[in-house]
Amino acid sequence: MTAEFPRDGEANDQPPATQTLGEALAAHGDAEAVVDIDEPTQQLVLFRLNDQPFALPGSAVSEILSSDQPVYYVPGLPASTEGVLHLRGKIESVISLHQLLGLPAPEGNQKGMILLVSAAGITSGVRIEQLDDVSEVTQSMLQAPPETLSGTLRPYVSALWQIDEQEALALLDPEALFDAYQQGLG
Repeated sequence: MTAEFPRDGEANDQPPATQTLGEALAAHGDAEAVVDIDEPTQQLVLFRLNDQPFALPGSAVSEILSSDQPVYYVPGLPASTEGVLHLRGKIESVISLHQLLGLPAPEGNQKGMILLVSAAGITSGVRIEQLDDVSEVTQSMLQAPPETLSGTLRPYVSALWQIDEQEALALLDPEALFDAYQQGLG
C-alpha cells in the first residue's frame, strides 16, 4: 500500500511523490501511536431490576425467555420463588432476586423476561423486569466493587462497570446468588 504526498517545496498542483505507509508514518511521528492489543473480553447480559442496572456473565445465561412464558405457582415454595416453568421436557424454578438483593418487590403484576441461568450446580429461571442488551466488555473496564457498596449487595456483586459518569452497572456473581438462594437467604 502506498500513500502519495507532495515533496517539500513542491506546490500542491505538482505531481506528488510516492511513499510507503511506513515511511509516511515515520515522517509524521505516528509509528509508535499504532498499537495492536488483543484484550480479553467478557460477554454480559445487561438487565434492570427496579430500574437499577445489573448484569450476569453471558457464560452463566443459557437462554433468554420471553415474558409470555407460562410460570406455574406451586404452594409452599419460598417467597423468592415465583413458581416453575416447563421447558422442553424439564421443570425449572423461576426466582426473583429482589429480596436477596434488598430491592423492593415490583408493584403490580409486572412480568418481564426470564433468564435461564446455570450456577452452583442448579439451573433456574431468573425473572428480570427489562432486558437492556447483551454486550462484550473488555476485562479492564470491570472494576472491583467499592467498600461503600451496600451490605445487601456486596456478597453478590463481583465487579462494577462504569457505563458513563451517571450510571454504574453491578455485575452479579451467579454462584453466590444461587448459593444464597439454596441456603434460603432469598
